Amino acid sequence: MQDEFRIIEQSVVSQEKKLIFHAEGKVSHGIGNNKLRVVIIFQCGRKQRRFPVETVCFSQDGEIFFSIREEIWLEHVFYPFTAEDGKKTVQMFFEYCDNQGEWHVLPNKSALEGNYFLGRQKKTSLFYSAYCRVMYLLSFLLLPIFLLDGYFVAKGYKKSPYVPREMGGKKGMFYHAHGIVKNFTGYGYSMRELKTNYFARKYERACRRVASPRGVLFLSERECEAGGNLDLVRRGMIERNLPWRECIDTRPVHQLPFSVIRKVARMAAAAKVIVLEDFYPQLHALNLRQETELVQLWHACGAFKMFGLSELGKVEHLSQDTRNHRNYTAAITSGSQMIPFYSEAFGISTEKVRPLGVPRTDIFFDQSYGQEASARLSAKYPELEGKRVVLFAPTFRGSGNKTAHYPMERFAVGSFLDAMPEDVVLVIKNHPFVKERFAYDGAKYSGRVLDLSGKENINDILFVTSLLITDYSSCIFEASLLGIPMLFYVFDLEEYVEERDFYFDFSSFAPGEKVRTFEDVIKTSVRLISHEKDGDGEAEARFREYFLDSLDGHSTERVLKYIQSLCE
Repeated sequence: MQDEFRIIEQSVVSQEKKLIFHAEGKVSHGIGNNKLRVVIIFQCGRKQRRFPVETVCFSQDGEIFFSIREEIWLEHVFYPFTAEDGKKTVQMFFEYCDNQGEWHVLPNKSALEGNYFLGRQKKTSLFYSAYCRVMYLLSFLLLPIFLLDGYFVAKGYKKSPYVPREMGGKKGMFYHAHGIVKNFTGYGYSMRELKTNYFARKYERACRRVASPRGVLFLSERECEAGGNLDLVRRGMIERNLPWRECIDTRPVHQLPFSVIRKVARMAAAAKVIVLEDFYPQLHALNLRQETELVQLWHACGAFKMFGLSELGKVEHLSQDTRNHRNYTAAITSGSQMIPFYSEAFGISTEKVRPLGVPRTDIFFDQSYGQEASARLSAKYPELEGKRVVLFAPTFRGSGNKTAHYPMERFAVGSFLDAMPEDVVLVIKNHPFVKERFAYDGAKYSGRVLDLSGKENINDILFVTSLLITDYSSCIFEASLLGIPMLFYVFDLEEYVEERDFYFDFSSFAPGEKVRTFEDVIKTSVRLISHEKDGDGEAEARFREYFLDSLDGHSTERVLKYIQSLCE
């Protein structure tokens, strides 16, 4: 059986530069749970965009059929896209990923005129600018009306295109009013937006003053974790006596003083290479100077939960016109098979994704480091000495750090320990976003449970771990490097797929046993902690080979060499 694919409708609404696309087909390779991942690959010279599209699948007589209906605003497909590019033809190819992670080219292709992809010219006349500012000032008089309208949105009496579905209360009212004013005037009430625009203006001014950028700048809104990617690359810069600077500030841009924003803008303008390890939102408001390289190390291995632009159509506030991630000149990943996924998630061409490895994983190939980490933890926490350690490390539920939680009632610490052999110690490691703690009888279980949430690096804890219990946490990649048995407690798998989704069918790729009930967690844990494991390890080996084939203990060295080449 061969793949089939036919385009039923492909038309462009010229005024809106909107592609209306409808196609149907049949695939010959396996997919999971009747789900199919299809991407449209837009290609114009060296510019490329892997654009994910939603599919509807069904099975009939053992064959898998699918249908695609999509509306794509073409002016937002490429970033940047010049008038010279607009003279070329943009090719459209189609691929899908099967449940083994292999990509297959669908047997059809198409093309569009390049001028459809050019951005529309914004009105920049002084008169129009003055008009918008006057309307913005007048909007303050109408603010009570906009807020009243937002009240009905927050109460659920009407819908708003400006308010995320889960947002309500006063915040929902404000977002609605802000959206109305922004839509009509181009200005809003958001302090984040105001300070981000201020950052962009100061950057452009600083670029005019700095003729030749030099050195490396590390930027992050997260603490520079010891042994993390930024920390290791920074240490390497010091050892090589290379020029570098950093701005590590955990405050979001709307909380930063204007003086700090000006300082960061000047530092960014003066840097030849800017290095990130996570999303740094205000940076994507910039038109980076051509001499500057923007390198994204990213903090996670592999491609597990969908992230970045892969979530288009799934996350309410994420729209096709976003510039998030799209100005990276390089993104570093853990393996060659991850290139298509990072290209899609960051909206960059595949040639910009470099499988150089993940620096913070080098420790897993260093036997002496593992011995030192085990000895340090045993000395600091005597209850671990000579014990079998079960590490419970779930991820959070919710849309972000403000709504993050874990349903604590789903894991009864006391009941779990009562069923375990006496030489088993439970270590709890909640996601940093989750502030609530599991309840248990501290006196009864003294010496048998350690809550290290907010303490210790989870990578160090893995060196003393006999069994990892998790759900959808990316710590499974690091655990697989040590060959740690894993148990997946996925009581809410369908809900999690609906809200976050994965790049693959979870049951096909997760390297361990999956259970739905706490009773099965206990039964399976007792068996696994006694080394009674199903299977022969081939699934775990395939998992490592597919997701982590660039990891060998020399990732930091390769990344440093690459960054150094960019500075020359």
